[in-house]
Amino acid sequence: MIKKLLATLEPYFFLFGIALFVFAIVYANADYSVFTNSWHNPHALQAQMWLQGQLNLDRFYAHLEIALFNDMYWISFPPFPSVVMLPIVAIFGRYNAYEHFIALVVTLFVVAYAYKIASTQLKSRKLSVFFALFLCLGTNYLHVALWGAVWHLAQNMAFLFTLMAIYYAITPNKKHAGLSLFFLCCAMGCRPFQVIYVPLIVYLLYKREGVKLSTFALRLPLYGLPALVLGSGFLWHNYARFGNIFEFGHNYLPLSMATPGGQFSTLHMREHLRIMFFGLPTQLPLLSPLVPRGQAFAFWLASPLVISYVFYLVYCIRNRARFDGELVHMYLVYLPILLGLHLLLLSAHKCTGGRQFGYRYTIDVLPVMFLGLMAMLKRLEGEMGDGSVFRNLAPFLFGLGLNLMGTIDFIAYYHGFR
Repeated sequence: MIKKLLATLEPYFFLFGIALFVFAIVYANADYSVFTNSWHNPHALQAQMWLQGQLNLDRFYAHLEIALFNDMYWISFPPFPSVVMLPIVAIFGRYNAYEHFIALVVTLFVVAYAYKIASTQLKSRKLSVFFALFLCLGTNYLHVALWGAVWHLAQNMAFLFTLMAIYYAITPNKKHAGLSLFFLCCAMGCRPFQVIYVPLIVYLLYKREGVKLSTFALRLPLYGLPALVLGSGFLWHNYARFGNIFEFGHNYLPLSMATPGGQFSTLHMREHLRIMFFGLPTQLPLLSPLVPRGQAFAFWLASPLVISYVFYLVYCIRNRARFDGELVHMYLVYLPILLGLHLLLLSAHKCTGGRQFGYRYTIDVLPVMFLGLMAMLKRLEGEMGDGSVFRNLAPFLFGLGLNLMGTIDFIAYYHGFR
């Protein structure tokens, strides 16, 4: 029994060992430790206000993105990270919420669930470990993984909850259907555009059920009840503050109100799509004092997993006759459409992600892209074997080096944002 347990845990020991080694390099070059608090901590502040029985803030906080509505001040971010903060703030207080430590814990769960998803699709544990590391260390996700500031922490949580929703939708255990929908709702409470993937999760659950569509339709409301309760709480929270169930507060930020077209507009899309697909960093980090800090660039360059995904997608489309209908329709048609729609909506935002390295918003698509990549590799594993590691080693190492240097440089430059 002990040998079996150790054999099961062996991949996680390796994954966490490699990940923590890379994280140690980041921490060694950062101006904060894992046990310090973030200066940009509106979620802890919001949790404190809730515990005091109020939804609005007690005053204006100049260092935070605060919305002004009806002559009162409000937190302008989706609320689920504040829900996570509630017990922590209740026990330790707002100034001891340890956002950087929470970010690390979330990131370690991301590493674990990336491996769990890969291992449901691939027979080779080596391949599963490699691609889990590729997703977590070789993409732009590394940039948001360890910083507890509000923007990064919320995106990190959304990344984890999206992976969890995917895993519990594809694991053989049908009892996990409710968990899958609930965790997707958690992701939406951090990054609302994750709602785009509701049809994907529902479809995966339907395929796993193996029943008639009418039977599944009767079961779905029961599966979705926990998510419905949580989502209703989000909508009530929005309505109670702004009189609109879809308003989180960003439209009432001074910058949003001053931007032509507002927070989201087609006016922003052309330039942002150009940057998203064709923008290049003028100089690489650590190689020059004139680093383009905060300047977004092509998401496929910051996350070379995208290159691997497109390579296998084109290969599978060209050889689609060799694959079953489910792969052709789900993973070669509908999933790329959802990813494209997500990127299109992200391009409509008033900015490309503020202070960042890479193109921070586009990190949101990576969990679903990872699922598509694993699903294609599942069909190709017998043909390509462990050679897939060598085909993807160069983009992985490039992504790791680029994002490690960029993350260190970003933290060093923005040393005041603790």
